Amino acid sequence: MKELRCLVFTEQEVVRAVLDRRRKRREPLPQGTVRGVSYDDHDGVHTTIKVVDDYGEDQSMRLSEAEVAAALVGHCMGRKIPLPVESDKCLHLINGALTLMITMNFNKPPRLVTEHHDDTPSPRSPRMMRMAV
Repeated sequence: MKELRCLVFTEQEVVRAVLDRRRKRREPLPQGTVRGVSYDDHDGVHTTIKVVDDYGEDQSMRLSEAEVAAALVGHCMGRKIPLPVESDKCLHLINGALTLMITMNFNKPPRLVTEHHDDTPSPRSPRMMRMAV
């Protein structure tokens, strides 16, 4: 069984997420005014943020799917939107809107977690293996 969540973002949210991430990472940003966002979904979803400088020159940024996905995950974290850590996250275009699709697989085998073994036993249980669910 799998669970699927979709988060749909406006163009303004995409631009804000990308610019915030680049500022935090001290990556270069073009000088100018954002004129729009376009998407290309051939061989992954590529995002282009159209930027025009004060002289009318095109300073647009073409971004990879990985960079935009990371920016959107950071955007969600900054707004305290819970996202499952162990899930597949990918971008899709749905009705022209950028959508972060989150898929959780509930059929994964359980992971074994060992309790900390030191000289003092745990007060809640004897030393043993337990399953993380």
